[in-house]
Parts: sequence; structure tokens; C-alpha cells
Amino acid sequence: MRISFCSLFSGLVLFFFLTPILANTIPKFSIEDQYGKTFTHQSQKGKPLLILGCELKDIELCRKLGRKIYWKMQNLLWKDSNKVSFLFYLNLKETNSLVEKYLEDAKSKEFESVLLDRKGELAEGLQREKAYLRIFDKKGKQIHREYLSEVDETKIKEIHSILKEEI
Repeated sequence: MRISFCSLFSGLVLFFFLTPILANTIPKFSIEDQYGKTFTHQSQKGKPLLILGCELKDIELCRKLGRKIYWKMQNLLWKDSNKVSFLFYLNLKETNSLVEKYLEDAKSKEFESVLLDRKGELAEGLQREKAYLRIFDKKGKQIHREYLSEVDETKIKEIHSILKEEI
């Protein structure tokens, strides 16, 4: 079977053209939170999405930053807060019994929803000791990304400004 040079060249051009575009869209996922509710990439389209993820060993960092961002945004966006999706996730591809017990105990504390990425669907791009923040517009295009180890009022205002522009 022979592949013509034009076909090969066209395929390569298409691959290199589409790869950056697809990398800047909401990643495909179907993940349950600690309460068993399933979230998918498809269910997040139509409103801006803030997604924050951490490695398993950074569970406390993710919880701390996630709660601060979520509650500050709820107050700042106030009546528009339901127009934005907030997802926080942990890469649990390599979990252990202590983490599973922590998650089981957390169910009774009514924490905010945390996606438990047991297959590593959203693991790409995660770094140790940092939370991976991405913001997508209503159409699913990535408009902001950065790594956080802390969140101060300046960062909260920056995130608020980005989200407010997208509502």
C-alpha cells in the first residue's frame, strides 16, 4: 500500500494545525465526585469553566486553594455565580487506603464537590506542590492557565475579572 506524498503532507499539516487547537479546549473526561455524581466535559459547555487540579500528595493544597477561590468567587460574582462552573479535581490514579479513608470521612462534612480522577484523565499538566488552574470560555476554549501554590487578594481579583468578562 503506497501513500502519496501529498496525502502524507496533508495529514501532517492537519495534525500540526489541529493539535494546538485541541490542546486549548476543555479536556475530555467523565469523572465522579466524592458523592458519586458524574461530571463530563460535555456537561460543562455553555458557561465559563474554572477547573483546578492537584496531584494526590497535594490534597491539602488543592482543598485550601479550591475552597478559597470557590467561596471568594461566590461572593464576588454573587447573583451571577450560577453562570460559572467550578470544578476541582485530584489525580487519584495511584491512591492508597489512607486517602480513601480521608475521602470517605469527608463525605459527612459536606465539603464542596471534588472530582476523583481515578483514571488520570486530567493528570496531564499537573505539577507537584502546585495547583493547576485553567479557565475556559463558554465555547470550551482555554482563556487562562497557570500554576498556583497560594492565592492572595490580587489573584482573586484577577480570576474574578477573567470570569466576569465571560459571563
